[in-house]
Amino acid sequence: MSALPEIYIRQMRYDEARNKLLAEIERLFFAGESEVEIVHGIGNYILRKMVVTELGKLDYVAINDSGFNPNPGSLKVRLLVPDPGRMATYRAP
Repeated sequence: MSALPEIYIRQMRYDEARNKLLAEIERLFFAGESEVEIVHGIGNYILRKMVVTELGKLDYVAINDSGFNPNPGSLKVRLLVPDPGRMATYRAP
């Protein structure tokens, strides 16, 4: 079993974390990854709230809201990646 891809934004400033999150989510989507863990840390949950807000705007991301997460400093999300043939149409020639 391969390791789950991870986006590490813990202890980053808000804008820097937001930019990294969005760039990495897009990169992983186009790489065909179906699940990713976002490590935001605990603190006051400012970065967690930002992650939920920003990813909620994307129609190709589903946040795992099953209620069970052994690490309160991270979120697992599913990337709704289309089949490989359809994905090829999204890439620039």
